[in-house]
Amino acid sequence: MTREEKITKLRNLQTAYILYSLYTRIPFVDCEEGSYYDQAYLFESREDAEEAASRIVDNGDAVGITELKMVDMPMNPNLNDKVVPIRQFRRSQVREHLTKFPSLGLNAVFFKPAGERGESIPLDEVLPDEVKEAVAREKSDLSGVQLTGIYFAQYVRRKQKDPAIARERYEEFYANLARAKLLLPVIPEQENKDDASLNLSKCMLPIYTPHQEGANADGAQAEVPQMAAIGLFTNMDEVAVHSRNHINDVRVVRVPLDEIRNFVPENVEFLVIDPLTMSITLKIDDVVRVLKELKEEQAE
Repeated sequence: MTREEKITKLRNLQTAYILYSLYTRIPFVDCEEGSYYDQAYLFESREDAEEAASRIVDNGDAVGITELKMVDMPMNPNLNDKVVPIRQFRRSQVREHLTKFPSLGLNAVFFKPAGERGESIPLDEVLPDEVKEAVAREKSDLSGVQLTGIYFAQYVRRKQKDPAIARERYEEFYANLARAKLLLPVIPEQENKDDASLNLSKCMLPIYTPHQEGANADGAQAEVPQMAAIGLFTNMDEVAVHSRNHINDVRVVRVPLDEIRNFVPENVEFLVIDPLTMSITLKIDDVVRVLKELKEEQAE
């Protein structure tokens, strides 16, 4: 099968199997050795997915397999109809994942058709032009935070790891944090909900109690006490899930992490980035100190 035939098959897949990281609960990603593509893994057959997952697990990463398929979704009814019939449309979970890969900072997908050799295919060759144009418009500092955060979270939670690699993942992640403003969903006080600029110290903030292990300054695992952490996000999909019960009340602002102490209560000692997926938990004072050092180095 030629590369062009694989691309055509990939675009039209109705069922596929994707490798998910058990550490982040989002697609497992790695860097392709030859081209240095950042890629996820898709397979046409479950057997091929299971074989690949077994090799990755043997290498020290924890992954699972998720089936992607066509699903029936209800349509909004036409309220002008006297009798509202049940309408449905078919949604492709394969296509949905492909279009979301760029927001993770990925630029390729490893795809193996059944009975054929797998290869890394750049997303630019797979996605429709309108999707690539939308990605280009929405490209932001957050994709770098998310991609390096995924690599960091996957590696630091492995049982067997090289401290030097853990430190490298940590430094790459922090370098992107220093350039970014993360998403913070807040609920303003009733009397201030229409204000153009918010006083964040008077807003309801997303507070979590971390249950996972965090990371200290050398990238190694560290026990996180059961203390409050403020949640910050790198993507609107997770913000929407977090805010689903208060979606009409929530406002989303962008905040630099080195200013977080300006509005977070003193008893909140931790922050957790993408708490529903990557769940990277860091101590606020350490984050502020490291980011200050990085910005001073960049200014020299």
